[in-house]
Amino acid sequence: MLLLLDSAAVAAGLLAAAALLEGGRALRLLPLLAGLWLGVCAVLGLYGLAPSRRNPAALAAAGLVWAGLAALGAALYPESGLGLGLILSSALPAVAASAGLRLLYERVVDRVYSRGLARVPALLVGPAEDRGRLRRMMERAPGGYEPVGELDLRGAAVDLPALREELDRTGASSVILMGAERLSDEAFLGLLRSVRLRGVQLRVVPGALGLLRSQVRLEGGGLPLLEVRYPQLDNAQRALKRAMDVALSLLGLALLAPLFAAAALAIRLDSPGPVLLRQKRVGADETVFICYKFRSMYRDAEERREELEPLNEAGGAAFKLRDDPRVTRVGRVLRRWSIDELPQLVNVLRGEMSLVGPRPLPLRDFERMGELHKRRLAALPGMTGYWQISGRSDLPFEEMVRLDLYYIENWSLSFDLKIILKTIGAVLGRRGAY
Repeated sequence: MLLLLDSAAVAAGLLAAAALLEGGRALRLLPLLAGLWLGVCAVLGLYGLAPSRRNPAALAAAGLVWAGLAALGAALYPESGLGLGLILSSALPAVAASAGLRLLYERVVDRVYSRGLARVPALLVGPAEDRGRLRRMMERAPGGYEPVGELDLRGAAVDLPALREELDRTGASSVILMGAERLSDEAFLGLLRSVRLRGVQLRVVPGALGLLRSQVRLEGGGLPLLEVRYPQLDNAQRALKRAMDVALSLLGLALLAPLFAAAALAIRLDSPGPVLLRQKRVGADETVFICYKFRSMYRDAEERREELEPLNEAGGAAFKLRDDPRVTRVGRVLRRWSIDELPQLVNVLRGEMSLVGPRPLPLRDFERMGELHKRRLAALPGMTGYWQISGRSDLPFEEMVRLDLYYIENWSLSFDLKIILKTIGAVLGRRGAY
Protein backbone atom coordinates (compact mmCIF):
# COMPACT_ATOMS: atom_id res chain seq x y z
CA MET A 1 0.00 0.00 0.00
CA LEU A 2 2.81 2.42 0.86
CA LEU A 3 4.49 1.66 -2.47
CA LEU A 4 1.29 2.62 -4.29
CA LEU A 5 0.81 5.77 -2.21
CA ASP A 6 4.41 6.89 -2.75
CA SER A 7 4.12 6.22 -6.47
CA ALA A 8 1.00 8.36 -6.59
CA ALA A 9 2.75 11.13 -4.60
CA VAL A 10 5.79 11.36 -6.86
CA ALA A 11 3.56 11.23 -9.95
CA ALA A 12 1.45 14.08 -8.56
CA GLY A 13 4.57 16.15 -7.84
CA LEU A 14 5.97 15.63 -11.33
CA LEU A 15 2.64 16.34 -13.04
CA ALA A 16 2.18 19.56 -11.04
CA ALA A 17 5.72 20.74 -11.85
CA ALA A 18 5.42 19.79 -15.54
CA ALA A 19 2.14 21.70 -15.86
CA LEU A 20 3.65 24.75 -14.18
CA LEU A 21 6.93 24.77 -16.16
CA GLU A 22 5.64 23.21 -19.39
CA GLY A 23 7.96 20.26 -19.03
CA GLY A 24 5.69 17.65 -20.52
CA ARG A 25 8.59 16.06 -22.43
CA ALA A 26 10.18 14.94 -19.18
CA LEU A 27 7.07 12.94 -18.20
CA ARG A 28 8.41 10.11 -20.36
CA LEU A 29 10.79 9.49 -17.45
CA LEU A 30 7.96 9.18 -14.91
CA PRO A 31 8.32 5.37 -14.42
CA LEU A 32 12.10 5.71 -13.96
CA LEU A 33 11.78 8.63 -11.52
CA ALA A 34 9.02 6.85 -9.57
CA GLY A 35 11.19 3.73 -9.31
CA LEU A 36 14.10 5.89 -8.10
CA TRP A 37 11.85 7.45 -5.46
CA LEU A 38 10.67 4.06 -4.19
CA GLY A 39 14.25 2.78 -4.08
CA VAL A 40 15.46 5.77 -2.04
CA CYS A 41 12.53 5.36 0.39
CA ALA A 42 13.30 1.66 0.80
CA VAL A 43 16.98 2.33 1.53
CA LEU A 44 16.03 4.89 4.19
CA GLY A 45 13.72 2.41 5.94
CA LEU A 46 10.43 4.03 5.01
CA TYR A 47 8.84 0.62 4.34
CA GLY A 48 9.97 -0.92 7.61
CA LEU A 49 8.34 -1.10 11.02
CA ALA A 50 6.37 1.82 12.44
CA PRO A 51 9.28 3.66 14.15
CA SER A 52 11.27 3.90 10.90
CA ARG A 53 8.45 4.41 8.41
CA ARG A 54 6.87 7.18 10.52
CA ASN A 55 10.09 9.20 10.69
CA PRO A 56 9.44 12.61 9.03
CA ALA A 57 13.18 13.37 8.88
CA ALA A 58 13.73 10.22 6.82
CA LEU A 59 10.98 11.28 4.41
CA ALA A 60 12.51 14.75 3.99
CA ALA A 61 15.94 13.13 3.45
CA ALA A 62 14.38 10.87 0.81
CA GLY A 63 13.14 13.95 -1.07
CA LEU A 64 16.62 15.55 -0.99
CA VAL A 65 18.42 12.37 -2.05
CA TRP A 66 15.91 11.77 -4.85
CA ALA A 67 16.28 15.32 -6.14
CA GLY A 68 20.07 15.05 -6.00
CA LEU A 69 20.15 11.77 -7.93
CA ALA A 70 17.65 13.05 -10.50
CA ALA A 71 19.70 16.24 -10.94
CA LEU A 72 22.84 14.14 -11.44
CA GLY A 73 21.07 12.11 -14.10
CA ALA A 74 19.84 15.26 -15.82
CA ALA A 75 23.39 16.66 -15.89
CA LEU A 76 24.78 13.46 -17.40
CA TYR A 77 21.95 13.18 -19.96
CA PRO A 78 20.83 16.71 -20.90
CA GLU A 79 18.85 15.33 -23.84
CA SER A 80 16.36 13.87 -21.33
CA GLY A 81 14.69 17.29 -21.00
CA LEU A 82 14.71 16.96 -17.21
CA GLY A 83 15.76 20.40 -16.01
CA LEU A 84 16.92 21.37 -12.52
CA GLY A 85 13.91 23.64 -12.08
CA LEU A 86 11.51 20.81 -12.84
CA ILE A 87 13.25 18.50 -10.38
CA LEU A 88 13.29 20.99 -7.50
CA SER A 89 9.73 22.15 -8.10
CA SER A 90 8.45 18.55 -8.12
CA ALA A 91 10.40 17.34 -5.04
CA LEU A 92 8.55 19.56 -2.53
CA PRO A 93 4.98 18.65 -3.61
CA ALA A 94 6.04 14.98 -3.89
CA VAL A 95 7.30 14.97 -0.29
CA ALA A 96 4.21 16.86 0.91
CA ALA A 97 1.84 14.49 -0.91
CA SER A 98 3.72 11.46 0.40
CA ALA A 99 3.61 12.82 3.95
CA GLY A 100 -0.15 13.43 3.72
CA LEU A 101 -0.92 10.02 2.23
CA ARG A 102 1.32 8.28 4.77
CA LEU A 103 -0.38 10.11 7.64
CA LEU A 104 -3.75 8.93 6.31
CA TYR A 105 -2.37 5.39 5.96
CA GLU A 106 -1.12 5.32 9.57
CA ARG A 107 -4.46 6.63 10.86
CA VAL A 108 -6.26 3.84 8.99
CA VAL A 109 -3.79 1.24 10.32
CA ASP A 110 -4.28 2.42 13.91
CA ARG A 111 -8.06 2.37 13.47
CA VAL A 112 -7.93 -1.15 12.04
CA TYR A 113 -5.76 -2.38 14.95
CA SER A 114 -7.99 -0.69 17.55
CA ARG A 115 -10.93 -2.66 16.19
CA GLY A 116 -9.05 -5.93 16.48
CA LEU A 117 -8.63 -6.45 12.74
CA ALA A 118 -5.59 -7.55 10.69
CA ARG A 119 -3.52 -8.39 13.76
CA VAL A 120 -0.76 -11.00 13.81
CA PRO A 121 -1.88 -13.99 15.92
CA ALA A 122 0.77 -14.41 18.62
CA LEU A 123 1.58 -17.13 21.14
CA LEU A 124 2.81 -15.73 24.48
CA VAL A 125 5.56 -17.83 26.05
CA GLY A 126 6.99 -17.11 29.49
CA PRO A 127 6.30 -17.09 33.24
CA ALA A 128 2.66 -16.60 34.23
CA GLU A 129 3.26 -13.18 35.86
CA ASP A 130 5.07 -11.81 32.79
CA ARG A 131 2.42 -13.17 30.45
CA GLY A 132 -0.33 -11.50 32.45
CA ARG A 133 1.47 -8.15 32.44
CA LEU A 134 2.06 -8.32 28.68
CA ARG A 135 -1.55 -9.33 28.01
CA ARG A 136 -2.82 -6.35 30.01
CA MET A 137 -0.52 -4.02 28.02
CA MET A 138 -1.91 -5.39 24.77
CA GLU A 139 -5.47 -4.91 25.98
CA ARG A 140 -4.86 -1.29 27.05
CA ALA A 141 -3.10 -0.28 23.82
CA PRO A 142 -4.04 -2.60 20.96
CA GLY A 143 -1.23 -2.98 18.42
CA GLY A 144 -0.32 -5.34 15.63
CA TYR A 145 -0.41 -8.51 17.77
CA GLU A 146 -3.36 -10.51 19.07
CA PRO A 147 -2.70 -13.09 21.84
CA VAL A 148 -4.24 -16.40 20.76
CA GLY A 149 -2.54 -18.74 23.22
CA GLU A 150 -0.10 -18.99 26.12
CA LEU A 151 2.63 -21.37 27.22
CA ASP A 152 4.56 -21.47 30.48
CA LEU A 153 8.33 -21.84 30.77
CA ARG A 154 9.53 -24.99 32.47
CA GLY A 155 12.56 -23.87 34.44
CA ALA A 156 15.36 -23.12 32.01
CA ALA A 157 13.70 -24.76 29.01
CA VAL A 158 10.75 -24.52 26.65
CA ASP A 159 8.49 -27.54 26.26
CA LEU A 160 8.90 -27.88 22.47
CA PRO A 161 6.24 -30.59 21.99
CA ALA A 162 3.74 -28.39 23.86
CA LEU A 163 4.87 -25.38 21.81
CA ARG A 164 4.28 -27.26 18.55
CA GLU A 165 0.86 -28.37 19.75
CA GLU A 166 -0.11 -24.79 20.65
CA LEU A 167 1.14 -23.44 17.30
CA ASP A 168 -0.91 -26.06 15.46
CA ARG A 169 -3.98 -25.43 17.61
CA THR A 170 -3.92 -21.63 17.48
CA GLY A 171 -2.42 -21.04 14.04
CA ALA A 172 -0.13 -18.42 15.58
CA SER A 173 2.37 -16.91 13.15
CA SER A 174 4.46 -15.19 15.84
CA VAL A 175 5.91 -16.21 19.20
CA ILE A 176 6.52 -13.53 21.84
CA LEU A 177 8.98 -14.80 24.45
CA MET A 178 9.32 -13.41 27.98
CA GLY A 179 12.02 -14.48 30.42
CA ALA A 180 14.49 -15.38 27.66
CA GLU A 181 17.37 -14.68 30.05
CA ARG A 182 16.30 -17.73 32.08
CA LEU A 183 16.78 -20.12 29.17
CA SER A 184 19.98 -22.02 28.57
CA ASP A 185 21.74 -21.46 25.26
CA GLU A 186 20.73 -24.93 24.09
CA ALA A 187 17.07 -24.36 24.98
CA PHE A 188 16.96 -20.97 23.25
CA LEU A 189 18.59 -22.34 20.06
CA GLY A 190 16.15 -25.26 20.09
CA LEU A 191 13.23 -22.82 20.26
CA LEU A 192 14.74 -20.65 17.50
CA ARG A 193 15.30 -23.68 15.26
CA SER A 194 11.76 -24.91 15.84
CA VAL A 195 10.01 -21.63 14.96
CA ARG A 196 12.33 -21.09 11.98
CA LEU A 197 11.36 -24.42 10.46
CA ARG A 198 7.70 -23.41 10.74
CA GLY A 199 8.21 -19.94 9.30
CA VAL A 200 7.06 -18.37 12.58
CA GLN A 201 8.51 -15.05 13.81
CA LEU A 202 10.21 -14.99 17.20
CA ARG A 203 10.17 -11.76 19.19
CA VAL A 204 11.59 -11.30 22.67
CA VAL A 205 10.42 -8.95 25.41
CA PRO A 206 13.78 -7.74 26.77
CA GLY A 207 14.60 -7.51 30.45
CA ALA A 208 16.07 -4.40 32.04
CA LEU A 209 19.62 -5.32 30.97
CA GLY A 210 18.48 -6.03 27.43
CA LEU A 211 16.83 -2.61 27.25
CA LEU A 212 20.13 -0.98 28.15
CA ARG A 213 22.31 -3.03 25.80
CA SER A 214 20.10 -3.54 22.75
CA GLN A 215 18.42 -1.52 20.07
CA VAL A 216 14.78 -1.99 20.96
CA ARG A 217 11.94 -1.60 18.48
CA LEU A 218 8.66 -0.23 19.77
CA GLU A 219 5.69 -2.02 18.25
CA GLY A 220 2.11 -0.75 18.16
CA GLY A 221 0.98 0.34 21.60
CA GLY A 222 4.54 1.10 22.73
CA LEU A 223 5.39 -2.56 23.36
CA PRO A 224 9.21 -3.02 23.38
CA LEU A 225 10.20 -6.09 21.37
CA LEU A 226 13.45 -7.46 20.03
CA GLU A 227 13.21 -9.30 16.71
CA VAL A 228 15.26 -12.49 16.77
CA ARG A 229 16.40 -13.95 13.47
CA TYR A 230 18.26 -17.08 12.58
CA PRO A 231 21.94 -16.46 11.75
CA GLN A 232 22.13 -14.67 8.40
CA LEU A 233 25.04 -16.78 7.16
CA ASP A 234 22.89 -19.51 5.67
CA ASN A 235 19.84 -17.40 4.85
CA ALA A 236 21.13 -16.45 1.39
CA GLN A 237 21.65 -20.10 0.48
CA ARG A 238 18.27 -21.01 1.97
CA ALA A 239 16.63 -18.32 -0.16
CA LEU A 240 18.40 -19.68 -3.25
CA LYS A 241 17.27 -23.19 -2.31
CA ARG A 242 13.66 -22.01 -2.09
CA ALA A 243 13.99 -20.15 -5.40
CA MET A 244 15.36 -23.32 -7.00
CA ASP A 245 12.48 -25.35 -5.53
CA VAL A 246 9.86 -22.98 -6.92
CA ALA A 247 11.47 -22.68 -10.36
CA LEU A 248 12.10 -26.40 -10.87
CA SER A 249 8.73 -27.50 -9.46
CA LEU A 250 6.90 -25.11 -11.82
CA LEU A 251 9.03 -26.31 -14.73
CA GLY A 252 8.46 -29.93 -13.76
CA LEU A 253 4.69 -29.54 -13.47
CA ALA A 254 4.57 -27.90 -16.91
CA LEU A 255 6.83 -30.41 -18.70
CA LEU A 256 5.40 -33.51 -17.01
CA ALA A 257 1.72 -32.65 -17.58
CA PRO A 258 1.36 -35.27 -20.39
CA LEU A 259 2.96 -37.93 -18.15
CA PHE A 260 0.59 -36.97 -15.32
CA ALA A 261 -2.40 -37.38 -17.64
CA ALA A 262 -1.20 -40.79 -18.85
CA ALA A 263 -0.54 -42.00 -15.30
CA ALA A 264 -3.97 -40.81 -14.13
CA LEU A 265 -5.69 -42.62 -16.99
CA ALA A 266 -3.76 -45.84 -16.33
CA ILE A 267 -4.59 -45.76 -12.60
CA ARG A 268 -8.27 -45.14 -13.31
CA LEU A 269 -8.47 -48.06 -15.78
CA ASP A 270 -6.45 -50.47 -13.63
CA SER A 271 -8.38 -50.44 -10.34
CA PRO A 272 -11.23 -48.58 -8.64
CA GLY A 273 -10.34 -45.68 -6.40
CA PRO A 274 -8.98 -42.13 -6.56
CA VAL A 275 -6.09 -41.22 -8.83
CA LEU A 276 -4.29 -39.24 -6.13
CA LEU A 277 -3.43 -40.50 -2.67
CA ARG A 278 -3.65 -37.78 -0.03
CA GLN A 279 -1.69 -39.05 2.93
CA LYS A 280 -0.86 -37.31 6.21
CA ARG A 281 2.90 -37.10 6.67
CA VAL A 282 5.18 -35.47 9.22
CA GLY A 283 7.46 -32.71 8.00
CA ALA A 284 9.85 -30.16 9.47
CA ASP A 285 9.53 -29.65 13.22
CA GLU A 286 6.82 -32.34 13.41
CA THR A 287 4.31 -30.38 11.32
CA VAL A 288 1.68 -32.60 9.72
CA PHE A 289 0.77 -31.92 6.08
CA ILE A 290 -1.06 -33.65 3.24
CA CYS A 291 1.43 -35.36 0.92
CA TYR A 292 0.30 -36.06 -2.65
CA LYS A 293 1.16 -39.25 -4.55
CA PHE A 294 -0.30 -41.19 -7.45
CA ARG A 295 -2.22 -44.10 -5.95
CA SER A 296 -0.17 -47.25 -6.41
CA MET A 297 -2.14 -49.57 -4.11
CA TYR A 298 -5.64 -50.97 -3.92
CA ARG A 299 -8.25 -48.88 -2.15
CA ASP A 300 -8.23 -51.04 1.03
CA ALA A 301 -4.44 -50.85 1.48
CA GLU A 302 -4.58 -49.15 4.90
CA GLU A 303 -7.01 -51.72 6.30
CA ARG A 304 -4.80 -54.60 5.11
CA ARG A 305 -1.55 -53.20 6.48
CA GLU A 306 -2.15 -54.45 10.01
CA GLU A 307 -2.27 -58.09 8.88
CA LEU A 308 1.01 -57.58 6.97
CA GLU A 309 2.91 -56.00 9.87
CA PRO A 310 4.63 -59.29 10.87
CA LEU A 311 6.14 -59.48 7.34
CA ASN A 312 7.77 -56.02 7.55
CA GLU A 313 11.20 -56.11 5.90
CA ALA A 314 12.36 -52.58 6.70
CA GLY A 315 12.98 -52.91 10.40
CA GLY A 316 12.81 -49.97 12.80
CA ALA A 317 9.91 -47.55 12.50
CA ALA A 318 9.39 -47.88 8.73
CA PHE A 319 7.19 -50.40 6.93
CA LYS A 320 8.32 -51.92 3.61
CA LEU A 321 7.57 -55.11 1.68
CA ARG A 322 9.43 -55.98 -1.50
CA ASP A 323 6.44 -57.96 -2.84
CA ASP A 324 3.58 -56.04 -1.23
CA PRO A 325 0.29 -57.70 -2.29
CA ARG A 326 -1.52 -54.38 -1.93
CA VAL A 327 0.32 -52.82 -4.88
CA THR A 328 -1.61 -52.75 -8.16
CA ARG A 329 -0.18 -53.72 -11.57
CA VAL A 330 0.08 -50.11 -12.66
CA GLY A 331 1.35 -49.22 -9.20
CA ARG A 332 4.37 -51.48 -9.64
CA VAL A 333 5.33 -49.64 -12.81
CA LEU A 334 4.80 -46.26 -11.17
CA ARG A 335 6.94 -47.24 -8.18
CA ARG A 336 9.67 -48.80 -10.30
CA TRP A 337 10.20 -45.48 -12.11
CA SER A 338 9.29 -43.29 -9.09
CA ILE A 339 6.42 -41.72 -11.07
CA ASP A 340 4.11 -42.10 -8.07
CA GLU A 341 6.16 -39.44 -6.22
CA LEU A 342 5.88 -36.74 -8.90
CA PRO A 343 2.67 -35.07 -7.57
CA GLN A 344 4.78 -33.97 -4.61
CA LEU A 345 5.98 -31.17 -6.88
CA VAL A 346 2.78 -29.48 -5.67
CA ASN A 347 3.97 -29.88 -2.06
CA VAL A 348 7.30 -28.35 -3.06
CA LEU A 349 5.55 -25.40 -4.69
CA ARG A 350 3.45 -24.86 -1.55
CA GLY A 351 6.57 -24.85 0.65
CA GLU A 352 5.65 -28.00 2.58
CA MET A 353 8.51 -29.92 0.99
CA SER A 354 11.75 -29.24 -0.85
CA LEU A 355 13.23 -31.00 -3.87
CA VAL A 356 15.99 -32.36 -1.60
CA GLY A 357 15.71 -33.33 2.05
CA PRO A 358 14.83 -36.21 4.39
CA ARG A 359 11.83 -38.17 3.14
CA PRO A 360 8.56 -37.35 4.98
CA LEU A 361 7.29 -40.42 6.80
CA PRO A 362 3.65 -41.43 7.38
CA LEU A 363 2.10 -40.89 10.81
CA ARG A 364 2.38 -44.61 11.52
CA ASP A 365 6.18 -44.49 11.14
CA PHE A 366 6.55 -41.20 13.04
CA GLU A 367 4.71 -42.56 16.07
CA ARG A 368 7.24 -45.41 16.28
CA MET A 369 10.32 -43.22 15.99
CA GLY A 370 12.61 -42.55 18.94
CA GLU A 371 13.85 -39.08 19.93
CA LEU A 372 17.14 -39.63 18.09
CA HIS A 373 15.24 -40.52 14.91
CA LYS A 374 13.16 -37.33 15.22
CA ARG A 375 16.30 -35.23 14.76
CA ARG A 376 15.86 -35.89 11.02
CA LEU A 377 12.83 -33.56 11.22
CA ALA A 378 15.17 -30.56 11.62
CA ALA A 379 14.96 -29.88 7.88
CA LEU A 380 12.23 -29.48 5.29
CA PRO A 381 11.37 -32.92 3.86
CA GLY A 382 12.33 -33.61 0.27
CA MET A 383 11.21 -35.51 -2.81
CA THR A 384 14.69 -36.99 -2.96
CA GLY A 385 17.59 -37.07 -0.55
CA TYR A 386 20.91 -38.57 0.41
CA TRP A 387 19.10 -41.78 1.31
CA GLN A 388 17.62 -42.11 -2.19
CA ILE A 389 20.99 -41.97 -3.94
CA SER A 390 22.54 -44.37 -1.42
CA GLY A 391 20.27 -47.38 -1.85
CA ARG A 392 16.67 -46.28 -1.12
CA SER A 393 14.50 -49.11 0.16
CA ASP A 394 17.42 -51.56 0.18
CA LEU A 395 18.81 -49.73 3.24
CA PRO A 396 17.61 -50.43 6.79
CA PHE A 397 15.77 -47.72 8.72
CA GLU A 398 18.71 -46.90 11.01
CA GLU A 399 20.96 -46.34 8.00
CA MET A 400 18.33 -44.05 6.47
CA VAL A 401 18.28 -41.96 9.66
CA ARG A 402 22.09 -41.81 9.72
CA LEU A 403 22.21 -40.57 6.13
CA ASP A 404 19.49 -37.98 6.78
CA LEU A 405 21.35 -36.62 9.80
CA TYR A 406 24.55 -36.45 7.77
CA TYR A 407 22.70 -34.44 5.11
CA ILE A 408 21.30 -32.00 7.69
CA GLU A 409 24.68 -31.43 9.33
CA ASN A 410 26.52 -30.99 6.01
CA TRP A 411 23.87 -29.23 3.96
CA SER A 412 24.84 -26.85 1.19
CA LEU A 413 23.32 -25.78 -2.10
CA SER A 414 26.02 -27.65 -4.02
CA PHE A 415 25.20 -30.80 -2.01
CA ASP A 416 21.56 -30.43 -3.13
CA LEU A 417 22.56 -30.11 -6.78
CA LYS A 418 24.78 -33.18 -6.49
CA ILE A 419 21.90 -35.20 -5.01
CA ILE A 420 19.48 -34.06 -7.74
CA LEU A 421 21.90 -35.15 -10.48
CA LYS A 422 22.57 -38.52 -8.80
CA THR A 423 18.83 -39.04 -8.29
CA ILE A 424 18.34 -39.08 -12.07
CA GLY A 425 20.81 -41.97 -12.30
CA ALA A 426 19.21 -43.80 -9.38
CA VAL A 427 15.74 -43.51 -10.99
CA LEU A 428 16.96 -44.67 -14.41
CA GLY A 429 18.83 -47.54 -12.77
CA ARG A 430 15.70 -48.39 -10.72
CA ARG A 431 17.86 -49.15 -7.67
CA GLY A 432 15.95 -49.88 -4.45
CA ALA A 433 12.54 -48.94 -5.88
CA TYR A 434 9.63 -51.21 -4.98
